[in-house]
Amino acid sequence: MAKPQQTTWAGALMAKLTGRAAGGHERIAKKSIGERLGWLGKRNRGDEEKTAAAAGVTKRTLRGWLSGKAKPSAKSLEKLERAEREAMTKLVSAKDRAEIDSSTKKVGTRSRDTRVSGGAYLSGTVRVSGDERDRTIQFGRHLPSGFMDEVRQAFVEGGQEAAVSKMEEGLAQHYFGTSDFEIISVEELSFGGINDPLGDVGDSGGRYVSDTETLKPGDILED
Repeated sequence: MAKPQQTTWAGALMAKLTGRAAGGHERIAKKSIGERLGWLGKRNRGDEEKTAAAAGVTKRTLRGWLSGKAKPSAKSLEKLERAEREAMTKLVSAKDRAEIDSSTKKVGTRSRDTRVSGGAYLSGTVRVSGDERDRTIQFGRHLPSGFMDEVRQAFVEGGQEAAVSKMEEGLAQHYFGTSDFEIISVEELSFGGINDPLGDVGDSGGRYVSDTETLKPGDILED
């Protein structure tokens, strides 16, 4: 069986959050103002009022930009870029967005605990403290509920770099227990949604208590 095609960490994350490859918004931002407003208008089904509201301007200002009689200020361009990024997140279906948002829930640190299945996971080449190898990282059950919405909002507010940074911040704090890691390449990034029929279980720190052993986040990496 052929090995799944690899992509970059940013590419995999952006594909899930926006349905577009890494750098998608940067490519939109390089277009003319008319082309950018046309793209944003399509996302708002041609509704001029909604398009203007998304861009944070009046319809009169929007028409001035479209006609070329006026140019957006630096502050207006920032609002336009934010509107474009937010529109990109909505290219992903509502069902898929809901699945992504439900894919994290801090219920334990044991990847093999049968009481919890599903959730976000990544397969690829990962370096942790100098140890580089192929791993499957089941991180969904270790990140707080709603964390992926925070990642999405980081993209809307600050772009791709901000989203990747937020994602890595969460992995460092809640999964790896260290910032000394690098996701070198990704074969699969999946958000299957958390399935936790017993509800929030575990001790006050969100950890399962095992009769045989207690595993730290750094111990649960799988080949």
